[in-house]
Amino acid sequence: MENKLMINLRKVQIELLDEFVRICEVYNLTYFLTAGTLLGAVRHKGYIPWDDDIDVAMSRKDYEKFKDIYENEKDTNYYLLSNRSSGDIKFDYRSYTKFCKKGTIFADNHGDPEKYTGIFIDIWPFDKCFLVFSCIQTNLIKHTWKFYRLKSKIDKPLKKPKYLLINIICFIFSLKYFETLHNKLYLIFNNTNAKYISFFCGSKYGYKNETHKYTVLFPLTKLKFEEKYYNTPGNWDVFLKEMYGYNYMQLPPENQRIDHNIKYIALSDSEIYYG
Repeated sequence: MENKLMINLRKVQIELLDEFVRICEVYNLTYFLTAGTLLGAVRHKGYIPWDDDIDVAMSRKDYEKFKDIYENEKDTNYYLLSNRSSGDIKFDYRSYTKFCKKGTIFADNHGDPEKYTGIFIDIWPFDKCFLVFSCIQTNLIKHTWKFYRLKSKIDKPLKKPKYLLINIICFIFSLKYFETLHNKLYLIFNNTNAKYISFFCGSKYGYKNETHKYTVLFPLTKLKFEEKYYNTPGNWDVFLKEMYGYNYMQLPPENQRIDHNIKYIALSDSEIYYG
């Protein structure tokens, strides 16, 4: 990505991050930097040099409160894409939320071109869990989503005889049932004294890497990211080791330094960059 584009893209993302943090501070909501953004804060005091997005996370309770609050915000330059969004697009964001800037476009190589978002930051919900059940819970979440996709014909039907039971289940239960069950599976242990917390839809690294002791995250601390200080897990070293491994401070080989493969970005109607 051209240096000028990267600089301007990041300016908008930091603007989004600061608006997100402002809302969290006004309404006393808890958030923390996560994934590559947290790694960047620790290793580079800002963005990973080739990174082109920002990831933040919240506990489920505050995550849902944030969505409630922002849906009622008036005269704002930003919008949310989540499972509450209208139409089919809500299922693209069934398990996390994008916080986007109006009047911009971020077009990468993922998804339907008609569903390209504005420039965004990702907001991830974390749910309480018991470590002994986390594998089962993760697989139930994954499989109910597969059933939903089959029932809604997003995925092609499974025609081989070995899939007979799957097809029978899809026939018996409604689309609404699979959607409701999928959403509830994240929440099973949120009202318990479970000692672990997990980002269940973090399929990139797997539930083992996305599940942490509650005491690893809380109480939170602050680290510098691009000249400002933001909330991070209290024991960010353990958090990053669990997510990326003990050598997380080492730069990966160049062929593993992956960005979003951007097609084009519109910062405004007159400022458009092509990948």
